[in-house]
Amino acid sequence: MGIQADNPKLIELLLEQHKKLQEDRKVVLSKINPWLDILEKSSYSKIEKKQKRKEIIDIGNFIHYFDSSIIIEDALSESPDFIVKQNELNIGIELKDLIIRQNEKEKEGILKSLFEQIKSELKNEEKSLCGLYRIELIDENLSLKKKHKEALKKEIIALIKGQQIEQKYVKAIKKRSMSEISIYKGETTIVGNLERKVVEEKIKTKEDKLKSYSNENLDEIWLLLVIGGVEKSSDYSFFHSDITEKPFESNFDKIFIYGFFNREITELKITSHNNV
Repeated sequence: MGIQADNPKLIELLLEQHKKLQEDRKVVLSKINPWLDILEKSSYSKIEKKQKRKEIIDIGNFIHYFDSSIIIEDALSESPDFIVKQNELNIGIELKDLIIRQNEKEKEGILKSLFEQIKSELKNEEKSLCGLYRIELIDENLSLKKKHKEALKKEIIALIKGQQIEQKYVKAIKKRSMSEISIYKGETTIVGNLERKVVEEKIKTKEDKLKSYSNENLDEIWLLLVIGGVEKSSDYSFFHSDITEKPFESNFDKIFIYGFFNREITELKITSHNNV
């Protein structure tokens, strides 16, 4: 259960939670930093490194909150994504981002690119523009085709510079102190629920890869579905009951859903269909 807003010790509890998260982060980094260093020196492309870095951070956090005794044996494996050791078991782990709304994920990618362009254009401006900017759009379903994208960019730049203009796209911009310019899109509500069919689709995309695994030294193979949670594409208010109560058909030995930002781990029930 989360911290309640009406708790008389709210500030004290938030400070304790922040301290605990900082301590957790140090422990996780101590375990994954050697692998991050190896990754940086590898021949992976820039895009591949970015994706693999995210996966290493995801697996490090999952292990910390699930079973901190698990040791990462190989973080640069491809089939499966990771090889770990739990007690005497050699376990392969496949990772998959659990994107709940694909159309929102595509929109987020476009906005991130747009915000990077704005940041680049403003980097040589006066230092008074530095800050963390939270952008709220008038129309959450705004089409981000080239015409609207360019107009939105010009409007955000003008508003950051403090110009008085007619706001056709931006509902509000909130600024917080920061030593550089950083921009993100704010969300007002948590929407949608995690449905069983979304989980089934993600399992199926990884299920097919099981047939290609040739490592006979693995005792078990797990699937880890990761929910980012900070963006709308990964946002949900609760799991449908048929996700936690009804078994999924799979040849993975274990399947977990891990919420990166709430640190919740859910192990799914599975029944083998023995097609591997």
